[in-house]
Amino acid sequence: MGKISTTKKSSVSLSGFDPDPARGEFLTAPLGRLVLKNALPAVASMLFMALYHMADAIMVGRSLGPEALASVNILYPIMAFFIGLAAMIGVGGNARVAVLQGARHTARARQVLGLVVALGTGLGLVGSLITVLFYRPILVLLGTSSSESLGALAGEYLITLYPYFTMMILIFILEQTVRNDGRPNLATGVMMAMAILNIILDYIFLFPMDMGISGAALATGLSQSLGALIFLAFFIRKKTLGLPGLWISFPGGGLRTLRQIAFNGSSELLNSTASGLTTFLYNRALLSYIGSEGVAAFAMVQYLLMFGTVIFIGMSVGSQPILSYNHGAGQRARVGGVLKGLLSSSILLGALFFAALRWQSSAMVVLFIPDHPETAALTVRAAAIISWSLLLMPVGIIGSAFFTALERAGSSLMVAMSRGLVFTVMGLLIFPVLWGENGIWVTPLFAESATVLLTAFLIYRWFLQGSDFAKYPAGEPEPKLEA
Repeated sequence: MGKISTTKKSSVSLSGFDPDPARGEFLTAPLGRLVLKNALPAVASMLFMALYHMADAIMVGRSLGPEALASVNILYPIMAFFIGLAAMIGVGGNARVAVLQGARHTARARQVLGLVVALGTGLGLVGSLITVLFYRPILVLLGTSSSESLGALAGEYLITLYPYFTMMILIFILEQTVRNDGRPNLATGVMMAMAILNIILDYIFLFPMDMGISGAALATGLSQSLGALIFLAFFIRKKTLGLPGLWISFPGGGLRTLRQIAFNGSSELLNSTASGLTTFLYNRALLSYIGSEGVAAFAMVQYLLMFGTVIFIGMSVGSQPILSYNHGAGQRARVGGVLKGLLSSSILLGALFFAALRWQSSAMVVLFIPDHPETAALTVRAAAIISWSLLLMPVGIIGSAFFTALERAGSSLMVAMSRGLVFTVMGLLIFPVLWGENGIWVTPLFAESATVLLTAFLIYRWFLQGSDFAKYPAGEPEPKLEA
């Protein structure tokens, strides 16, 4: 499509009465206020999710010891593949929905949302079936045969959690859809309530009821399922009452839309899958150089970094509708303004989290495993090196999410692949050979540093390229829906 002036696009997309108040606000409200209104609830939601993960880890560590923490980390590679598929469907689909909404194609957006929900439901059912059929081979593949107790704990956790896979995928998808619908506070409120419920159930199942690692899995499954049902009820009510905005229509869009969703969310799929693969490689290297204590230490460092990481993710998640709507409406200057604000604020927050972690890492580690001083000391040593990545991490996270929101899947995929796989594998192949144990801890810092350089280049190129509007800009006829 040829170049279109921003002024012309603005007048087309914003003229006249807009029956969808969310669209009008995304396209006209001052950017600073708009980002705060949408990003702060998303950050709060992510923080509560991190809090429940942290509380879950603390209670598992105190109740069952570091090997139980290691067992959950051992399962992550296989879980990450299904999380990645869910992210591909949810992030890619919701970006397409928001771009269509920004371009005033509401009927198509609703049918694409129906397709996204159907895909998520199918993925959950397939994941549960695979777990039932290949339960023991999965555990062997992940390397649990080297430790009978580790394999038993991991197996117990997995077999308890699998019936809830579908609802866990739907809550992930629909939380962002609610934000796309202009209800960030509702999305955050539900996720906060589910996090609190998860913590309460964790305590009940792990301590008074003494259910072991299966209690932690059951707490996660029940709380996530309840949140998914609340989001489903919200959209069913909207459709029943005929309210404006998004609701779940009969799936539509055909193969063309499926390709757009898959391509759009490919970076999220690769990012999660690569994270699972690199966790597998980290675990193998740690078991080789240190043993199961190294796996537990690495898992705890990830928990310590979690609060910083989820804030950066929350900022990008909360800003995605703003970016996608304005991209769909051709408001390029507003898109660039959001990006600049996100990068500057996230880098500042990264520096603050780095300082806090360097100052209080010892006290934080004791919360997890107060009775295991050797593992705690190892975790503190690892955190002292890995924590430097907090200064660089925001650029890769924000950059990948930015390109996904604009449906520039190639750039997003390049950032995600490089950060999550290529640079990490390079580091794990080189640095442990040179520096042993310390080489493993240096690898995340190397990966984030190289990602910053790549992301900066891609963003610079985007600013130079000029207009880059959505597939179906505002003012053009809405395309005919495929069956």
